[in-house]
Amino acid sequence: MAAETKARQPQIRVLLDAAFCLSLIRSRTRGPLPLFQEHAPGEIGISAVTVATLQARAAQTHAPEQNRRALEQFLLPLAVVEFDADAALALAEQAGWWSSPPSGQAMEAQMVAAQALQRRARLVTSRPELYPPIPGLQLDTTYAEVARDEAGLTDSGAPATTTPNLARAAGVIVAVGSHDMTLDLLGDTLHAQNPAVTLVSAHVGSLQGLLALQRNEAHVAGTHLLDAATGTYNLGYVDRLLTAHGVAAVVVAFVRRIQGFIVARGNPKDIRTVADLVRPDVRCVNRQAGAGTRVLLDYDLALAGIAPAQVRGYDHVEASHVGVTATVASGKADCGMGIEAAARARGLDFVPLAEERYDLVIPRIHYESPLLGP
Repeated sequence: MAAETKARQPQIRVLLDAAFCLSLIRSRTRGPLPLFQEHAPGEIGISAVTVATLQARAAQTHAPEQNRRALEQFLLPLAVVEFDADAALALAEQAGWWSSPPSGQAMEAQMVAAQALQRRARLVTSRPELYPPIPGLQLDTTYAEVARDEAGLTDSGAPATTTPNLARAAGVIVAVGSHDMTLDLLGDTLHAQNPAVTLVSAHVGSLQGLLALQRNEAHVAGTHLLDAATGTYNLGYVDRLLTAHGVAAVVVAFVRRIQGFIVARGNPKDIRTVADLVRPDVRCVNRQAGAGTRVLLDYDLALAGIAPAQVRGYDHVEASHVGVTATVASGKADCGMGIEAAARARGLDFVPLAEERYDLVIPRIHYESPLLGP
C-alpha cells in the first residue's frame, strides 16, 4: 500500500534552494508567483535539508517564534523532499565538481543539487554562482528578480564561484565566464555531432571566467571586457591575467553584439543616453562587479563625467542578462545595460549604445587537446 501511495504522488518537477527561499520570504512581492501558477500541487518541492537551513535561520532572528510560524505558512504549498539513499548516491557521483571541503551554504547547495539531479527536477535559485556546471543540472533563475528588491538582497563584489575538477569531467567541455545564447547553440551543435561531448557553462562574469582559466578550472571562458586604456576588447585582460601568469591562451573571435539600455516596451521614461541615468525619475539595475557589461557602463559613465553614486540603482545588481530583463519587466527598474537579444527575448525595448566583441578564450593546453582539437 505504501508503494502504491508513493506511486500516485505527483512528480517533483521543481526544487527551491535556500537562497531563493530566503529571498522570497524577505521580499515584499505580492500575490502568487507565476512559478506557483504554472505547476500543480505537489510538483514544487523543497529539500528537507533546505527546510532545516531555514528553520535554523528563523531561530537566530530577533523574533524566532513569529518567524517560525511564518516559515510554516511558507512551507504549506511545498512538498518536502527527504534526502534519501538515492540522493546520497547522486551526491557521491557529482562530488568531483565541487570545491572541497564544502561548508555552510555550499554544503546545502551541494546536497540540493544532488536531489535535483536524482529527480531530474529544475533547481530554482537566486544564486546561480553557487553551483558548478554539472552535466544534467537544470538551474532556473527565471524568478530570481524577487531576490533583488527592497529586501536588501543585492549582490556586491565578485560572486563566490564554485568550480569543477577538470580531471573528473571526461567528455565535458567546461565554459566559465560571461554568457551568450550563441554558446548554448554551439553546445547543442557539438553534442549533435558527437553525443559523447557535452558543453556545460557557469555564468559568473567575464573577469571571473578568465581567473578560472588562470586556476585551470575551465577549458573555455567567454569574455567581453573593454580595456578603458586602449578602447579594445579582451586582449589586454588576457595578457594581464593569463599570459603574465604563464598561461598561454588562444583568443577566438566568436560573436559581435550590440550593448545598450534594456527598457520597458515603448521606453516610457525616454531613456536615450547615460546622461539620463542621473535623472531623479530613473532607476536602473546593474551587473555584478567583473561583468563585461558593468565594465562598459563604468567606461561610459566616466566618459560622461558621471560618478556611480549619482546613478539610482547602481548598487542593485543582477548576475545575468536574464536577471536584468526580469528586473526591468517587473517594473523594479526602468533600465539596465545588456544585450539586444536578451531584451527582444523578453519582449522589451532596446536603446543601442555600442557594438562589442564577445570572444572565447582557450588556454593553449586545452585548445590543442583531443577534447577541443579538430
